[in-house]
Amino acid sequence: MQIIPFLYLILIPFLVIASVVYANNFKSVYSKSILQVMNILLLIHAFYQIRLLVGVIQFLRSFNTQQTVSDFWLNYVDQAVLRTLVQILLPLFFVIPFFRKSLWFSLGVMVYFLDGTALPNLDMLDWFIQLAHFLSWFSLVYALFWLKKWLPINQIQS
Repeated sequence: MQIIPFLYLILIPFLVIASVVYANNFKSVYSKSILQVMNILLLIHAFYQIRLLVGVIQFLRSFNTQQTVSDFWLNYVDQAVLRTLVQILLPLFFVIPFFRKSLWFSLGVMVYFLDGTALPNLDMLDWFIQLAHFLSWFSLVYALFWLKKWLPINQIQS
């Protein structure tokens, strides 16, 4: 799952450029379809981060059982936690179809993720495993959207 933001940063500029350069063309529609799928994958990654954040909070709360909730938040919330919360909340806008289809909102999310996303430190086997996970998630989301006829490519074929 940690490779999704990195691949998002790599693919989004090319997809937006292809959508703008090949306007009113089949390539534009196809790149917009892939863009929507990448936005949903970033949403799935946000849900994954929510689960990790809940686990970290439960772990930290296990150390300080007598501490109140307000004291807990005052002791552990800093700039990194706030940045992580924004990285979780920003992709949640992709649930709304207007934001999911927007080229400019996708670029804005990409620009925000530029600061906090680094190249994953993986060996060669882990790269292949992570790419296989990414391709399986991409195929699943693309197939689901294609079957529900939510992709722009479905409007041309109908």
